[in-house]
This record gives sequence, structure tokens and C-alpha cells, in this order.
Amino acid sequence: MSSDTDSMELIELEEFDDQTDAVLRRRATAVRLAAAAGAIVALIVVLAVLPILGITYPYSRGIVPSLTDPSKTALKAFGITPVPLAVAGLTVVALVRKLPYGIGAVITLVVGASLTTAAVRTWANGLVPESALPNGNVAACVALICAATLVASRAFLPMVWGLGAVAAMTISAGAVLGGAATIVGILTTALIVAAWWAASSAVMLYSPVAAEREAMNPLDTAAMALRNRLG
Repeated sequence: MSSDTDSMELIELEEFDDQTDAVLRRRATAVRLAAAAGAIVALIVVLAVLPILGITYPYSRGIVPSLTDPSKTALKAFGITPVPLAVAGLTVVALVRKLPYGIGAVITLVVGASLTTAAVRTWANGLVPESALPNGNVAACVALICAATLVASRAFLPMVWGLGAVAAMTISAGAVLGGAATIVGILTTALIVAAWWAASSAVMLYSPVAAEREAMNPLDTAAMALRNRLG
């Protein structure tokens, strides 16, 4: 009898933990989606509202002329060919770590940020100087760093954040000093990547749950788990 009672209490505790985790995930999801919405609103304010109010932005120029060529070379490292290779590497990490939503989150973040950057450059062309528009190469760099934080293990996460922050600041500073962008352009780029990172990280909150479901039932794929959760 005592054994049965202990088992029932253990089941109740597990159900309570599951419910608590679900509540925490919903709250974290709401925070991330709110952050994404805030980044989008801030982007519209910088590129549309402030120019209408008469705010003007400076044009880009080489602050340190000797860094112009090195800056262009560094930015080209985040072009059409290197970026897909980096994305492929991150998807392998997601597979090894058994994060069902990791692959989609990485691809969505990097591709979404790049396409949004191109779309915003087209939409805001003429509203502000080109130097204030988001930079595609910087967006790819920062998006890859943020994507790495989504699939990295907790043990390596501080290193990813540390090295990633240094790399992002170096590329951004090089773009500004070399005349490829201005501070405003870096800001608009960061807002786009931040919005996609927040949305992608919200999806990643449910990746461990999907992994547990797949472990218990291989036929219960991540896509099915997401559909069941949303439906």
C-alpha cells in the first residue's frame, strides 16, 4: 500500500513539474515575442518616423581610410558561399545535440535576417541615406553568432557569447571605421537580427520537449509535436 502511495505521489510531482515547466515556457515565449515586436517597432521608428519628423542621419565615410580595404575583405567573409557552410555546421550541431527544432531555428534566423535586411533596404531606400540602412554582411555575421547560441550547450554558451560579441563588435566597428556603414546602419541591422533571434529562441524553448517525445515514440516527430501543441 505504501509503495502504491509513493508511486502516486511521484507521478503527481512529475505532473506538477511538467505543468510548472509549461507555464515558464509560455512566459518566456511571451517575453521573446514581445522583444521581437519591440525590435520591429523600433526599426520602423528609426527608418520611417524619425525621418518624417525631420531627423537626418550622417552619410558614411572612411573614418580610418587605412581600414577601408581590410573592412571590405572582412565583410566579404560573410557572403553567399561562407554563410551556407556555417549554417550547415550549426545544423550538424543541432543534430548531434538532438534538438529537433534547432535546424529550423538556425535556418530561419540566418535566412530570415538576410532576406529581411534586403527587403528593408528596398523599402527604406530614399527615406534615409544608404548608410543608415541595414548592412547585409553585418546582418549575416550577427545572425550566425545568434544562431550558434540557440544550439550550443550550456557548457559552451559563455564562450559562444563572449567570442561572438567580440566578433560582432569587431565586424561592426570595421564597417563603421572603413566607411561601409554608420552607427545608425549598425543599429538597424541589430534590430532586424534581434527580432529574428527572439522569435527563433521562442521556438527553441520547445525543442527539448519535442526531443523527449521523439525518444519515447520515434514516429512522433518534431513537426507533429509542434502541430499538436499549436492545435
